[in-house]
Amino acid sequence: MTKCTPLNTVRAIILLTIACLALFAQQTSAAPANGLLSLEQVRIIEGGDKLGLRHPSNVRVTSDNRVLVLDGVSNRVVIYSYEGKFQGSFGKGGSAEAELSYPLGMTLDAKDNIYIADTGNARIQIYSPAGKYLEQIKLPQSEKQKRPDPTDVAVDNQRQLLYVVDNENHQVLIYSLKEKKFIHTVGGMSHTEDGFRWPFSLYIDSNGIVYVVDVINARIRTILPEQGFKLGHDIGRWGVEKGELFRPKGVAVNVKGQIFIADSYLGVIQMLDKKGKFQAVLGKGKVKRFTTPTRLYFDSTGLFYVVEMFANRVSVYRIKS
Repeated sequence: MTKCTPLNTVRAIILLTIACLALFAQQTSAAPANGLLSLEQVRIIEGGDKLGLRHPSNVRVTSDNRVLVLDGVSNRVVIYSYEGKFQGSFGKGGSAEAELSYPLGMTLDAKDNIYIADTGNARIQIYSPAGKYLEQIKLPQSEKQKRPDPTDVAVDNQRQLLYVVDNENHQVLIYSLKEKKFIHTVGGMSHTEDGFRWPFSLYIDSNGIVYVVDVINARIRTILPEQGFKLGHDIGRWGVEKGELFRPKGVAVNVKGQIFIADSYLGVIQMLDKKGKFQAVLGKGKVKRFTTPTRLYFDSTGLFYVVEMFANRVSVYRIKS
């Protein structure tokens, strides 16, 4: 399960063919040693019960080291131990108020409460650390807008803010975390500096800067909360060369401020600096190919999680710098 966006079919096929040819050339030629960032696989998280994982879309690790995987098609959150052992699930079954429908985004607050972008129901669901339903946030909709389509959610604990990506309306909604009160909108449909085209996911760094994956514009847009939620500089641009993006879907920032971007079509993950300059691509000996890398995440120990949606797994790595 992944969000589709309207593109001219013939043009899309041509562009994807060009992208794949470029990546093949990159893999079969000798890549410079400083262009590859080595990684070691720690574990793979998948399955655990009869349902297994069906198009997982996000992952988070709680303060007590439980791994939560958002299992999109099965409409639930699957709980694993830190070592990847299945421990249960929630979100499927029970009251309609508490159930999930094709969820895509997930995050935690400082108390490990779980916030989920409940895409199919056009709302944000909030659960306790144990998975008990607490409350929901209904998203605003004007007469001129389409039905809200939340695809991701993120919490800024320091500033007590909640960010929601509304994919269908090409915007990011901002709420006060405590009162769950809507306070601001950023963006709108645009291919220039003032908006987005089908934004999908977001990530907040230690300075509160918000990184939004602007899929069809093939860039990462920054939101600056200390400047009245002004849109900052772009990171990346459309293309298939190093430092360029074809169809980005996931973004994460490590403790050093390095930006990791997953390209779902090309199956590669690049590392850029804060200015968007190419630093490396993940791989050992050659470029590492992932299967539809959709979301990225660093836990508190520095382990790197890659949600591979169509492979129905979460792959966990230790990155060697």
